[in-house]
Amino acid sequence: MNNLIFFDINKKFIFLLMVAFYGMVNAQCIPYTGQLMTSGNTYCITGNYTSASGINIPNGATLIVQSGQFQVPGVQVMGELKINDGASVVSNGSITIGTFGSQVSSKITLGTKSYLSLTGSVIQDDPSFGGLFPGTSTIEMGAGSVVEICGTFTQRSTTYPSVKYVGAPNGKAYCIAKADVSGGGGAAVISDDSQIIAIAMGSVVGLGAGGSSFCGPNATSATCPSLWPNGLSNDTNSCGNAPVIIDDFDEFCTKLGATGTPDGFTKFGITVQQKTDAWPENVPNGFLALEAKNKGFVITRVQHVSQTPQPSDAIADPKEGMLLYDIQDKCVKLYNGTEWKCVKRSCNN
Repeated sequence: MNNLIFFDINKKFIFLLMVAFYGMVNAQCIPYTGQLMTSGNTYCITGNYTSASGINIPNGATLIVQSGQFQVPGVQVMGELKINDGASVVSNGSITIGTFGSQVSSKITLGTKSYLSLTGSVIQDDPSFGGLFPGTSTIEMGAGSVVEICGTFTQRSTTYPSVKYVGAPNGKAYCIAKADVSGGGGAAVISDDSQIIAIAMGSVVGLGAGGSSFCGPNATSATCPSLWPNGLSNDTNSCGNAPVIIDDFDEFCTKLGATGTPDGFTKFGITVQQKTDAWPENVPNGFLALEAKNKGFVITRVQHVSQTPQPSDAIADPKEGMLLYDIQDKCVKLYNGTEWKCVKRSCNN
């Protein structure tokens, strides 16, 4: 009997530990509302947020922009600024990363298809004091991310590249400076990663290309058309191109539809407009036609289905060709007979 009681107490103790741990995990991220940040804490922004004044991220602190856009006059990064997938930071001021000789590492990290765009300048200081001490100051970029610096860019390290690529191996990211660029001279380079496409639209002094895919100085779309992204203006005074660049980033290709005589025409249609005599019979090769100018077609929404079907999935027995919207993964998914795949735009061949 005593053993049974002890086992029951252990179960309760383990349960309390799990509750406490879960609470600690969820308490780690403090909603950022403009308060002073302190070392050892992680702050989060979810959704759009505008700060009336510049902010300082101290050593040991992290600010995560989880979603939406964070607008801020200026940022001093001594800790870490993380911009999650699809999120953005827009500044009408300048950003400083690190402090020279401080021996304190700092960085800005961009996720997939996220961006940092600022009308001011970027100063990337060297906490290692020319390599004599530990510490780095870097910008890490994920696939499809964009850094758009409309002011000057100053990189003071001579012992390590200032920009690193951390995304998918077959991806790329754009680091764009629309004004003059300067470095620490000697062995100073912008990046050693070929996935980083560095575009310098002004002068470049004391900073090498390294292993990056480099276009500059005084770059234009005509000087390096193979590297120039769609959406990037040749006007050095034009700022705010980053979201347009990301929209065009995938470089999708298409081909014309098949020509010839249709096999038939649509016989069944649903419309919320005044039906014309020709519709839907003027839609070739259709089974069902839907028509509206201000109404959407809502398909089945489920919490989640795994890429490889699992017993816990919302759909127990999927059939080939089944279509649904996955709430967790935020995409329309198609079951191809073996896997659930997000429907993405690609070559139509």
